[in-house]
Order: sequence, then structure tokens, then C-alpha cells
Amino acid sequence: MKLMTIAAIAALAATPALADSLTREQARADYHQARADAARAQVQKEDAQVEAEVQQSNAAQAQVQANAAQADANTLKDQADTTQAQANSAQAQANVAQSEAANAQARAAQAAANRDEALDRADDARATARAN
Repeated sequence: MKLMTIAAIAALAATPALADSLTREQARADYHQARADAARAQVQKEDAQVEAEVQQSNAAQAQVQANAAQADANTLKDQADTTQAQANSAQAQANVAQSEAANAQARAAQAAANRDEALDRADDARATARAN
């Protein structure tokens, strides 16, 4: 019984020292794990920064391309507007020419009528002159 008591007392006495040792080892393990986690987080942060820089560069390039496309579109629109204005001018000129042609045709018809009337008067005058 005395041996058991001594063993129990020795176990109780060793427990705090063993517990302190286990606590220290667990704290060291936690510390090393935390440092490893921090290192992984730093690498992830750096990777994310690099990716963000790449995406920012891509966005800048896309903006340059969009600006160039917009400038091209504006140039093409200006050309289309100029062509439309030229077409409108040509249409107006065609309308004027058509109107002038209609007027000339009307004058030609009137001239033909005047000629026919003059020929009729000449025929009448010849007939009157022969009759006398």
C-alpha cells in the first residue's frame, strides 16, 4: 500500500511537469502552424496582387482598343454623313434637272404647236393667194 501511495504521489507530482511540457509543445506546434499559415497567406496575397495587376493591364489594353474602335466609328460616321450630304445634293440637282427637262419639254411642245399653227396659217395664206 505504501508503494501505491508513493506511486500515486509521484504521478501527481509528475503530472504538472508533464502537463507544462505538453502545453509548451502544443504552443510551439501552434506557433509553427500559425507561421506556416501566415506564409501561405502572404503567398496568396502576392499571387492575388500579381493577378490584379495583370487584370488591370488587360483592362487598360481593352480601354485603348475601345477608344480606337470608337474613333474609327466616329470617322466612319463622319464619312457616312458626308456621303449622305453628297447624295442629298445629287438628288437635289437631279430634281432641278428633271424640272428643267419638263420645262424644256413643255417649251418644245409649245414650239411644235406654234409651228403647226404657223404652217396652218401659211397653208391658208397660200390657198388664199392661189384663189385670188
